[in-house]
Amino acid sequence: MKPTVIWITGLSGAGKTTVAELLEQYCFYKGHKVGLLDGDVIRATYEKPKGFDMKSRERMVNEMVYRVRNMVEFQKVDATIVAMISPLQSMRDNARKLLTSYSGAKFIEVYLDTPLEICEQRDPKGLYKKARAGEIKNFTGIDSIYEPATHAEVIIPFNYTVDQAVEMIYNAII
Repeated sequence: MKPTVIWITGLSGAGKTTVAELLEQYCFYKGHKVGLLDGDVIRATYEKPKGFDMKSRERMVNEMVYRVRNMVEFQKVDATIVAMISPLQSMRDNARKLLTSYSGAKFIEVYLDTPLEICEQRDPKGLYKKARAGEIKNFTGIDSIYEPATHAEVIIPFNYTVDQAVEMIYNAII
């Protein structure tokens, strides 16, 4: 298998982490060396200031690209799964360009097409509630833009099960 980056994007609460974790297990079960990088985990461990403004988000995407390159180039991972909002198409395009050009990886963009209303209903971390109350500024989908993926290799409708989503993504990998 050519080193592959599976970049899962969508709004907060779309199911990125849930899908990514099950995909990681499935890839491992199928015998692939696999790594998972979650935007929330990176955000929690990143040393630099980490706001929700676009400059901070761009910095987080760049940090993620750096970590993905490490997994692909040095750890020789078959499949690196990224679960990250990465709200602008230009951010995802830049990640694609860097990872395919410098690491020689195959890049599969996965868009979890979950409407804002559904994400707000789920709100697993209570972030939408805080954003609506003005406690979080520049929150994606509320007072900051999210650009749906315009050329994702895989688009997962919100009414698909996690198992269906994993199957669709895995079929794009192999």
